[in-house]
Amino acid sequence: MTRASVHDALRRAERAGRPGLPMGRFRLSRCPGDLLPVLVNEDSGVVFDPGARIQAAAPSPDGRLVAVEVSDDGSENGRVLLADTASRKVTEVEGVAVRHARMAWDDEGLVLVDAAGRCLRVQPGEPARTLFVADAGERTTPIGVGDGVGVVVARTGGERTRLVGTDGAEILELPRVRSITAAGDTVLAVTGEELVSFRLPGPAPARCRLETLPGLPVHAQAVPGGGLVHLVRDGHSVLVRLTADGEVLVPTETVAISEQQAVRTVSGLVWARDRAWVRTESPAGAPRVLPAEEAARSTNHGPPSRLTTVTADDGAEIELVLTGEPGGATLLEVYGGFGVVDLPRFEPSVAAWCELGGLHVTARLRGGGGAGTPWHTAGQGAGKARTVADAVTVARELVRLGFTRPHRLVLAGASLGGLVAVSAALAEPGLVAGVACTAAPLDPHRFTEHPGARHWSEEFGDPGDAAVRAAMDDYSPFARAVRYPSRKWPRFLLTTFAEDSRVAPAPTDRLAEVLTARGADVVRSHRPRMGHGGNHLDSVHDFAAAVLDFALDSAHQPTGA
Repeated sequence: MTRASVHDALRRAERAGRPGLPMGRFRLSRCPGDLLPVLVNEDSGVVFDPGARIQAAAPSPDGRLVAVEVSDDGSENGRVLLADTASRKVTEVEGVAVRHARMAWDDEGLVLVDAAGRCLRVQPGEPARTLFVADAGERTTPIGVGDGVGVVVARTGGERTRLVGTDGAEILELPRVRSITAAGDTVLAVTGEELVSFRLPGPAPARCRLETLPGLPVHAQAVPGGGLVHLVRDGHSVLVRLTADGEVLVPTETVAISEQQAVRTVSGLVWARDRAWVRTESPAGAPRVLPAEEAARSTNHGPPSRLTTVTADDGAEIELVLTGEPGGATLLEVYGGFGVVDLPRFEPSVAAWCELGGLHVTARLRGGGGAGTPWHTAGQGAGKARTVADAVTVARELVRLGFTRPHRLVLAGASLGGLVAVSAALAEPGLVAGVACTAAPLDPHRFTEHPGARHWSEEFGDPGDAAVRAAMDDYSPFARAVRYPSRKWPRFLLTTFAEDSRVAPAPTDRLAEVLTARGADVVRSHRPRMGHGGNHLDSVHDFAAAVLDFALDSAHQPTGA
């Protein structure tokens, strides 16, 4: 295996591009050959290419203007541009800094929320005007509602969400809303316990209890008169259409997207051009965007993925998604946090890994959201030690079941998953051959030193709590490195990003020093022009190639480099 073959396999997979979901007459897509997503029209013609990362876009109702959030440096901090699709003139909204901006249009212009929590009215050629400032801790989301209603704003704070007009007048109050979308004059809100569909203006809302649905809701999209919901049921994606019947939201159709030997996921839903659209994909199968009624009949090219389970020591069943064939090197990817559902999305690196003869495995550990709230809470706080124990179980079971051998098994994790991967790799000598850790908060006792720490306290728990601290003392990579016997060390690739606005590099530097001093083989990498979110494809390509090279080297399959 040569280093050139890794790059060639990646380039072949990257040519698939990534189609975006429709936004009126436009899409935000990375077309084949593009290095970053660009704004394209229905015929895939480029409408606007800023030469930088686009983080969000929103077209005006008539399609003449598109508001685009652009990040210039690879971080998540952005600015807003207004692109005229007819004249191709682009103007910047001055004095407005954003971070994954929420934006919507009405006949009076653009409504957006900036990084300071200001809800702003933006009209071309005029300074932005403040409509109101969000309260501390409040999440503010503008929603464009059709049929002459305009923009309504969802203000979520505490356990309640208030829908207000742009003039501040209250329209409706709901329990705390997780997500909210609109289609025409129909709005669909997802709370912690139910789906709520209503019209503005209109009769009383129609409701459906989440517990009555056949699975865990991941995406929800309003459609006229009801909603379309993506659920994960027994590890598989299904679509459920709901229709308002008086004050009840009734499931009227259920369509399976995924099968046991052909696992696929729904990675997005949207209502545009008077129909519902769905994007489906699999780990090595490139995404496709299709009308909802065609999604079940579509297929994703590339090696199929299959679903299996292994049993933890306490009897819990851990789901695994396997892509590729056993016999070569095995890359085991872990995360297990924040209630995130580990969906089998397309990754060029997975397709390339399989082409090179490898087996890729995604493990749905506790702490994630694959089996609902109890699965998440089991891996929070002191339970984070359980997340790591699940990763160790998966590694052992992959060997016991004959899928791989320890010297051919490499763990990989990014962000919180990097912490889990390193901690699991240090559980016992000879468990794995290597571990690739990316942009991870590796010192749980000091997680507050990171820029994103204000969002992590519930997930990690309070280090001052005796049970949480005892768990951290167990699974902390620093503690495990000191306890680790000086034999059969796995190899380590520890990577951080120069433009990361969530994770600081200092803990990774400290752990690299500790591991090196203890005799481990450590590759320490700090990559420029990359951040915690989406990045330039050239940078992603080089990073992915480095990870695959490291994994092949660690799994006793030299690259020849």
